[in-house]
Amino acid sequence: MIQKLPTFLLLFFAYHITTAQSNRVLIFGEIKNASLNPIANTHIVNLTTKVGAVSNKNGAFNIPVKEGDWLQISNIQFITKKVKIKKGNLNERVLLIYLMPVKNVLDEAIIKKKMKGVLSLDRKDKAKDSLPRIDQEYYNFSTMNFSNVKVDKNKPKSAQYLTDPVAKFAGLPPVSIGLRDRALEAKRAVKRDINFKESFPNKLKQLFGAQFFFDNLKIPKDNYYHFLQYCNPLGIERLFKDEKHLEILKILLKESKSYLLLLENNK
Repeated sequence: MIQKLPTFLLLFFAYHITTAQSNRVLIFGEIKNASLNPIANTHIVNLTTKVGAVSNKNGAFNIPVKEGDWLQISNIQFITKKVKIKKGNLNERVLLIYLMPVKNVLDEAIIKKKMKGVLSLDRKDKAKDSLPRIDQEYYNFSTMNFSNVKVDKNKPKSAQYLTDPVAKFAGLPPVSIGLRDRALEAKRAVKRDINFKESFPNKLKQLFGAQFFFDNLKIPKDNYYHFLQYCNPLGIERLFKDEKHLEILKILLKESKSYLLLLENNK
């Protein structure tokens, strides 16, 4: 009985792993940066099943998931991100993920001193004083005339008030100081752009209706996101922001024919 126990445990775990995977569906995902360029060699791990995948040169990957699973997306050049699988992802079988770059900026270090390679000698050597020497008579206060010097009896301002550009505005709300955080504004602009791109497919479906895409244009439901990416180079996102809905409609009607032909040829 003791000799058969390891085999039994191995079969037990294999059964549960197989059962857990059978309840999941395979979804197609794409990983892009803020400029919509694909990110290759990115690791995607399902934290629930411990199953992983790696994105190809187009940023694409496939991984089995079910509703409620958490995916961890990591790349050495980008900030690690966790995504929860929702019901909408399973219905569309498509997952778009955007990553933000990691900013690692190191200050440049310049060694001007010529090192000898011996620690004891390098530590003892001192650089020569580069400041010009001033005649000691310059600091002989006994020969100076201070009779015309006016003394300000008011309390002098603190060093912080004179050197800190924000000290003069102490007590005022930050918005009244008038200092713009350009890095924060740029980060918010990128975040707004990403949020728009993620919500754009649903907004477009609400505008024209799901029946228009799936019944009139005959676009397969699983290919809805892929069809929008197919039309995106024609500027449908920009037209949507400009509320030029008629122009978008013309593009969708025209491109749907060539897209369906492309699907037919790839079968």
